[in-house]
Amino acid sequence: MTRRNELVLAAIGALLVLVAATLLLVRPTRQATADANTQRDTAIGESQALRDQIKALEALKPKEAELKAKASLAKAEFPATPALPALVDALQDAASLSGVDLGTVAPSTPKASTTSPLLAEITTTVNVSGGYFEIQDFLVRLENLVKGSDPGRIEPRSMLIDSVNLTSASEARPATPRRPPRTVRPPRTSSAEASS
Repeated sequence: MTRRNELVLAAIGALLVLVAATLLLVRPTRQATADANTQRDTAIGESQALRDQIKALEALKPKEAELKAKASLAKAEFPATPALPALVDALQDAASLSGVDLGTVAPSTPKASTTSPLLAEITTTVNVSGGYFEIQDFLVRLENLVKGSDPGRIEPRSMLIDSVNLTSASEARPATPRRPPRTVRPPRTSSAEASS
């Protein structure tokens, strides 16, 4: 080999080493720089969102007392725990005051509300028996549980009556021979399903 060939080979080798060094050193640095720029842009966006949130909260500061009062009212309407014994007590009180007999109370497991996921929902099936007007009075008393019948003993709670099924007492019980027309008719029974 001549000296010239050796120089050409050395130049080609140096060029290959330079290209390899560029690929091994510069490319990862470029990728790290691009990642750092992305993180910086994300941090700037988050910082701006936090500044906007701070401005919104500062705008609400003059209404703080009013908002806290509304929050405490809402908190009182929606108990933090299911309070099932209190629900049964409230149902029994409403039944006693309206003159119906409370049969069964079958609450389901609490779950997130389908209409408002921040609230809990307890679907409860309630069976009562009594006359039409007594059952109507019972349903009105259920709707008024939001106010609380005895706030010292039973906390007020929100109640939504989803459906009501009324069954005639003659349909609910086996047929019995008819009595003379002057006797009193048997009371009607009802099954009411409510969410609390």
